[in-house]
Amino acid sequence: MEAKEILIKLLHLELVTNASRLKFIEGDSGEQIEEEFLTEGISVLNDLSVKTDEVSKKQLIAICALLWTYRKREWDGLKNYLILFLSRAGFGPSSIMIDSEYSFPDKQYSFSENLLNQFAVTIAQVKNEIKVGNSIFLLSDFQMDIWEAIEKNTLTGISAPTSAGKSFLILLKAIDLIQKKGGIVVYVVPTLSLVSQVTSDFRKLLDDFQLADYTLETTYNNTSATQNSIYILTQEKAIAAFSQSENPFENICLLVIDEIQNVEKVADSDDQRSKVLYDLMIELRNSSQIGHIIISGPRIIKIDELGENVFGINSEKKETDASPVLNLTYSISKKKNDYYFNVYSDLLEKSLGIKITNKDFIQGYGKVHYNDNYLDYLTSFLNGFGKDESTLIFSPTSNTCNKMASHISKNMIEKNDQFLNELAEFISATVHPMFTMVETIQKGVAYHHGKLPFHVRVLIEDGIRKKNIKTIICTTTLLQGVNLPVQNIIIRNPNLFIAKKETSSKLSNYEIANLRGRAGRLLKDFIGRTYILDELSFKESETNQLELFKDSSKELQVGYGKKYQTHKEKINKDLANNVGSTIENRDYSFLTTYLRQTVLRYGLFSQIYLGRVGIILSDAEMNSIFESMSKLEISKSICAKNRYWDPIDLNNLYQKRNLFQLPTSANELGLSYKIKTLLQAIKVNFPIYYFKYFGVENSFRKDGTEIDKLLQSCILSENWMKEKTLSEIFSDKFYDSSEKIDDAISFVQNKISYGLPLLLKPLYDIKEPDSMFTRFIELGAYKSITRKLIELSIPRETAIFLSNNFEFSNIDNKQELINQLRTIRNNLSYWHKVQLSTI
Repeated sequence: MEAKEILIKLLHLELVTNASRLKFIEGDSGEQIEEEFLTEGISVLNDLSVKTDEVSKKQLIAICALLWTYRKREWDGLKNYLILFLSRAGFGPSSIMIDSEYSFPDKQYSFSENLLNQFAVTIAQVKNEIKVGNSIFLLSDFQMDIWEAIEKNTLTGISAPTSAGKSFLILLKAIDLIQKKGGIVVYVVPTLSLVSQVTSDFRKLLDDFQLADYTLETTYNNTSATQNSIYILTQEKAIAAFSQSENPFENICLLVIDEIQNVEKVADSDDQRSKVLYDLMIELRNSSQIGHIIISGPRIIKIDELGENVFGINSEKKETDASPVLNLTYSISKKKNDYYFNVYSDLLEKSLGIKITNKDFIQGYGKVHYNDNYLDYLTSFLNGFGKDESTLIFSPTSNTCNKMASHISKNMIEKNDQFLNELAEFISATVHPMFTMVETIQKGVAYHHGKLPFHVRVLIEDGIRKKNIKTIICTTTLLQGVNLPVQNIIIRNPNLFIAKKETSSKLSNYEIANLRGRAGRLLKDFIGRTYILDELSFKESETNQLELFKDSSKELQVGYGKKYQTHKEKINKDLANNVGSTIENRDYSFLTTYLRQTVLRYGLFSQIYLGRVGIILSDAEMNSIFESMSKLEISKSICAKNRYWDPIDLNNLYQKRNLFQLPTSANELGLSYKIKTLLQAIKVNFPIYYFKYFGVENSFRKDGTEIDKLLQSCILSENWMKEKTLSEIFSDKFYDSSEKIDDAISFVQNKISYGLPLLLKPLYDIKEPDSMFTRFIELGAYKSITRKLIELSIPRETAIFLSNNFEFSNIDNKQELINQLRTIRNNLSYWHKVQLSTI
């Protein structure tokens, strides 16, 4: 038999078995693997294991995974064959999943008596063993290729499926480099969840390798920067370092830009995060000496050319489509009045399908609303999975997340699980008893979206990793590289909306592929399954279904050149007339800001640096900007500290500085009214920036009376910066529903702690440069000890608890503060301990 025939038969077995357990067909599948077929399969695997092409490797993983899943329990010898074939094919780490008795400390398999098999495996794996310090690690072929590429090159681009094991390899390489060469590591990730995860992973490795002299930093502080630091930063935190120093990161041993695909929309006027990431990379190119650079993302076409474009140096790419985990996509389709259950794989020329006989079971097909009938159906669907399986359900919005979690949990059997009950009590005590998670988590159901407090997010992710939480409903927050062990993913449709509007959007094929890649993790699961509940919703795409449910790749084009050429005439006119950011030029004003800020920062070298981002200016055009910038009254340093404010607007702000009265202490009387007065003045004089960063406007009740939302926001801001805990803030009778609590959390995280400091910072740089007031707002803390704890990546709520309940001394010495935290750790509850994983 050929590999394709073996695979089709195994996938048909997989399809029928899943249809049966999900109650789409009656009874058990009745199918099983016979010994004759097993013999054929082993023969095919033997041939595939010596081939080096991607298709053969993917076929080998698929056949191994399915044979192992559907083996007869008496086939003890199968384990030895599969370990050998996987090792020979360069998937040594995957072979560990075959052996439930594998000894990680000794790195030994529980082989049978066959010594020849043991020797063959050892020989196959030894080529992929590396030594870091005194420890030996077994890598896959792809991981080994990455390791060697980083050794040989300054710039390496890594493009691979989510489950390929690249993240662990990068962390291990960072440890290897700092042991051999010293210097700092800068690791840039897009979300706070990833900051927390990568910091915890680094913490474990630093402890394992006894690198006590290296510190982990999640915020850059110029006064405490050392050469023995590992910075794990969001792009916003990283670029903020350049407001403290022209060259904050010197002697970079390793720079890692993870999830590089987030730079894609850099030329879109309303995508600030892409610009920040791109500008950060250009700043690092222009200012830092870097030993090794890694850019990484899932399935990026020509990632080497992207790296060369951004950093201006030759790059080597390492890419693979061969995941060490088998990812399968199932879908439900409809033809006339019949439903079909289909399985897709990019190893098949067409999908395999089976008619659903229990079609009354299906609800909500072809519709978008999440009513009770659909949610009952979804709950029943979940019941088809095994007790040890974890499932992630994609939701279009955060509100729908909560609704789904609440409905599903109410229809689940009472668990009476001590871990979950205590977690619910902790969330209730630190947020609010009416917070939706308090109800759902007791049944092992959680949700994950942008309206979660950071400390709750940390606890939920911990519970998922420990398999205490088995059902997770999420929005796009989990598209950004967070490694959570789930076997199943459910996607109803690609919509990012419930009620469609002109601005409504959908997940792209690439984003769907990345979401599907979250099912199954290396060393955790051999098979990851994604279930598309409504294939019809994907039909709008011109891509045929087989292509849609294959792994999609993306080519990224970055730079400002094309956008500049499109609006060049208008940009030059605004530059000549000293026009800042206005409503009329909002589609391109970020470029006039960029041009002016570049000239202020780099002076005579500006043409060179602008050329690196695709903007070519003549001498006359450059001189025009020089002349305009030479007339500014505001200092260059203040402009540099506020790079996303146009220097023309900053100069205007400087000239009007006496119109604004700035509070400087968290304990001033009438603080919320002072903040309101300040914001009103900014809104009148600089409406573009007010609505960009804060944008609160009053609303009206049904009786026509006005609601002073701005004052409400200022009171919330005051409570936040004065270190009132969330539970104290939400004790106000106003917060009488879970919706109000969620909205307030979202507002605090997006508008108060992020937007408001960006809005106020230029004024404080001008009038009160030594004030920490905007920092108080950003962190939600004014006491020095609380801020120090938050800067250690301890969630705010826990930082406040620690500062209120323990005495700390010599807090300016970071290592001594960490030692004190480690000492008191044994006196803390489990829930607080989890949030101290980074120390």
